[in-house]
Amino acid sequence: MHIHWFENEDNLVYINAEKDLHRLEIQLQLPGLEEAATELHLHPTKEGLTLRGPRRTTARLLIPDLLFDRHIEMGENIFLFRGEMMECYVLYWIEK
Repeated sequence: MHIHWFENEDNLVYINAEKDLHRLEIQLQLPGLEEAATELHLHPTKEGLTLRGPRRTTARLLIPDLLFDRHIEMGENIFLFRGEMMECYVLYWIEK
């Protein structure tokens, strides 16, 4: 996992977490995604969280700015990383 991959806009898909996170959980077949992402949003950690899906699939919720100790575009948000061969979802919440 390299920071340069996360900086490439071609790898990223932006998701409004408040509106579309539940739909993404169903689409990706990642049970607990909505709950885990909300927990990480409320209590950010450098380690992030790992989710296990069906058929030995895994995904990693991470906050790039914490993981890489430097700021990247949208890096303060949660990224849903499923490997470098798949798109990475940037989960953002609109602050009120």
